[in-house]
Amino acid sequence: MKKLNYLLLSGGVIALALALQVGTAQAVSISPLNFELNANPGDKLSNVVRIYNDLDSEISVNMEVQDFVAAGERGEVLIKEGENTSYSLAKWVTLLPETFTIPPKSSQMVEFIVRAPADAEPGGHYGSVLASISGSSTLGAVGINQKVGSLLLLNVAGEVSENLGVSDFTAPAFSESGPESLSARFTNDGTVHLKPRGFVLVKNMFGAEVAKVDLPQLNVLPQSTRKVDIPLKLDNQFGRYEATLAAIYGASNEPISAVTVYWVIPYKLLAVYGGILLVLLVLAVRGRKRLKAAFRVLFKGETN
Repeated sequence: MKKLNYLLLSGGVIALALALQVGTAQAVSISPLNFELNANPGDKLSNVVRIYNDLDSEISVNMEVQDFVAAGERGEVLIKEGENTSYSLAKWVTLLPETFTIPPKSSQMVEFIVRAPADAEPGGHYGSVLASISGSSTLGAVGINQKVGSLLLLNVAGEVSENLGVSDFTAPAFSESGPESLSARFTNDGTVHLKPRGFVLVKNMFGAEVAKVDLPQLNVLPQSTRKVDIPLKLDNQFGRYEATLAAIYGASNEPISAVTVYWVIPYKLLAVYGGILLVLLVLAVRGRKRLKAAFRVLFKGETN
């Protein structure tokens, strides 16, 4: 039976903490959280991860490598044990050491070696170095069963397909104070992970530039869609705004773009001002009538 674990890919970074006991999620960690690697068929690559034990007790660690695939639009990935696809990486990776113990407040380095076969398929290959941890907490009675991991994103050189597009670029159509972020969905129909680079330009109803925001650089895995939130903080907004996304991707810097329009209508504030204006108008009309009556009494002697 295959075991499935859901992880979170954030900017090409995986933060895996499947803690089964309360209070232990930050007790053990792994670093770095991701590796973006490049290789030719037949290459051998070597690097290290470090496992940290911040507990006051010894832990036992078992290392393994599993493949992963995209599992959501927010950067989630799905760990799949025993998966064998064109994007598989786990079968190429060796870990040294595979099992060990770490004393309290100490760490252990683990080497991983990637051997790309001579006939390796060009494009992206994806796996995660996982550390399964067991031990006891400082209380002695609470057991730890935790797993932490680091992502490996390997690009094998050769004839690859780089095909990224913006499937959606949106903002709330109407808001009272303006959107706090814009949202873009990038769809990768290629064979290698891609990280779009660019910015969003915002103009007001008069065509004047009011903001230029860098696009967060996040990896989009092959055959998947990634939703990217672009923070936007503007004060004193009013009226119609146009936001233009301009980005490039891939080795040849292919351009992509999209445009969205949104309106900012501070209706509560307008209602207050409208109420004040109405009161002033009523007072002005009544004052005018009283002034006319006073003039009639003064100059014509009329009392009615």
